[in-house]
Amino acid sequence: MGRLKDVTLVLMITFLYHTMNQMFVPTLPLYITGLGGSEVVVGAIVGLLSLGSIGFKVFFGTLATRRSNVLVLRIGLVIATLVMVLYQPFLGFGFLALVRLLQSVGLAGFVAGAQGLLSDNTRTDNRGFFFGIFAAMIGLGMMVGPLLGSFLAERAGYSVLFWGGMVVVALAMVLSFFVEGKGGLTGVGMGRKYQPHSPWKNRNLLVLSGTMFLSASLMGATSSILTLHANEVGISNPSLFFGLFALTYTISGGISGYLSDRFGRSALIVPGFCLLIAGLLLLSMLNGMTILIVAAILIGVGFGFVNTVLMAMVPGASINAVDASNDLAFFSNAFDLGIVLGSICLSWLAAYSYSLLWIVVALINGLGLLFYRRYNPERFEERKAQV
Repeated sequence: MGRLKDVTLVLMITFLYHTMNQMFVPTLPLYITGLGGSEVVVGAIVGLLSLGSIGFKVFFGTLATRRSNVLVLRIGLVIATLVMVLYQPFLGFGFLALVRLLQSVGLAGFVAGAQGLLSDNTRTDNRGFFFGIFAAMIGLGMMVGPLLGSFLAERAGYSVLFWGGMVVVALAMVLSFFVEGKGGLTGVGMGRKYQPHSPWKNRNLLVLSGTMFLSASLMGATSSILTLHANEVGISNPSLFFGLFALTYTISGGISGYLSDRFGRSALIVPGFCLLIAGLLLLSMLNGMTILIVAAILIGVGFGFVNTVLMAMVPGASINAVDASNDLAFFSNAFDLGIVLGSICLSWLAAYSYSLLWIVVALINGLGLLFYRRYNPERFEERKAQV
């Protein structure tokens, strides 16, 4: 009963956190450009949230292994709530960049704690199912957040948007204090001196993380550039893209977790990549609402398959079961590096050509598909078992 309660609370917290986070996806780029920032400035400030969280996830992943996932979750959510106050005054783009870096600490704690708790409370035979629901909660947040953020920004202004984000994440913080969790390693006889195995020596984890890194570039590109591209071609409500993406991601994420438990993880990843690559190529031809809608659906379904299944594979790839929190943090860092690639590293392409940006991101995802197919962890384990 305790496990089910913890899983339920983690899923609710995940929905609330991602609702807050996604409130800024369609609004922050417009906020920055309205203050005189260029596409490069938009890409840099948006991408700092993911870039800054990378180092902190290493710390929080180790802390979760040595102490507890629930402690890490609470620390992350407290920081995420308090940092919202700093959005209120605009003291220059440098200060806004600092705020994003501070927010990245909260993101790191939330991700390491939430995913670690989910791994703790699931088994190999149902992990895909629960990680699918986890992905669905992220998708619901991605669906509600942009619509709520756009509504608040347009109707009441950016100050109310920032206060609204604080209220949403504060609810998640309160719920975290009802999660019981586990007391770190005390139950497995290793004590707090246990050092997690190095992720860099885990072949299968590197394959999963490398694939995720390449695929996540689309999240960085869409988060920072899609709104600007849509406005250029005369689409007045680009938040519809994020709503449709979230809806289809929610549905496909939930379904793919269950299907991957039954038919294998790879059976969902290959078609997922094909769909999202097709959607990115459509974005390169964006000229109106029809293409925007179709692209959002294709990318949402495809990324729901890819992200959910890869994430569900990580705990099973751990060298030791207690390494799962640390390995999930490593995998999540690969996700964030992909966002940085798509936002900060590729933002200069948007200043030259939006269409070229989407073609490059599609090619990067094509490399992700080829990389996974070449070093498929499931096939590798089958070959090892036959030797």
